[in-house]
Amino acid sequence: MDITEKARELGLMLANSKEMELYKNAEAAMQSDTKSTILMNEYKQLQIEMVKKTRENAGTEAIEEAKQKLLAKQKEINEYPTTFEFLSAKANLEALMKKVNDIIVFSITGEPTCSDDKCKTCGGGCKG
Repeated sequence: MDITEKARELGLMLANSKEMELYKNAEAAMQSDTKSTILMNEYKQLQIEMVKKTRENAGTEAIEEAKQKLLAKQKEINEYPTTFEFLSAKANLEALMKKVNDIIVFSITGEPTCSDDKCKTCGGGCKG
């Protein structure tokens, strides 16, 4: 059994998975939708603004205002079907990749990785 061949096989299985298909379709739909593209670009700009204000210690009021704008844009993105479908498909694909990685880590170390509940309290990096 060649490890690299098994890795290639796993990669092909992931590439042909339902989660990857849904992600690619949602990504293509989002990229061809002008409103989706605008929403995502606006969100990225608001993130940059938020980071800039935080780094520059712009003051609590300015940072809170930037945060509220960011949250409002996130709500708008979640309410627009095309971007919502994309983000959902992306989250599902990432969950599958995490599950695969967790199985690999467990197979190597014999120790379970963080559970969602435990990582909520420790911030990650725990051993189970």
